[in-house]
Amino acid sequence: MFAAAAASRSVAIAARSPLAARAAAAASSAAPASSPASSSPASAPEEEGGDDPPPPLPRDPAAARLRALSLYREILRGASKMPTPNRRNFVVRKARAEFRKHAALTDPDEIEFQLRLADTNLDTVLVQAEHLTRLFNDPEYQNYN
Repeated sequence: MFAAAAASRSVAIAARSPLAARAAAAASSAAPASSPASSSPASAPEEEGGDDPPPPLPRDPAAARLRALSLYREILRGASKMPTPNRRNFVVRKARAEFRKHAALTDPDEIEFQLRLADTNLDTVLVQAEHLTRLFNDPEYQNYN
């Protein structure tokens, strides 16, 4: 039962969140890629238009830096959507601490991992902000306080 609820929730989240939708598209496009018929990269030309899978994470240090800064700004914008000052401050403090902690990374694999983790954390912040805002605006919830 929980798995079905989680699956339906992730589909609903994917419909609302462009980052979650991008991740879902990448996951669905990864499964057919392992078939023997599509093992040759030259045999399947990319189609124009439609939902493109997310671009691979950059291995170039300058591109990785730009991606990290973009994620940092998006997380801070997501924090501003939190319904309470305590939650906003927590997300801002946590984001600053994590980005400063990993600012000196040089290993491309570790950088890629941290960028993926930041992307996941961004999705989490956006989903929590939406959920908590909806919850705090619910009149029935106000009766429990």
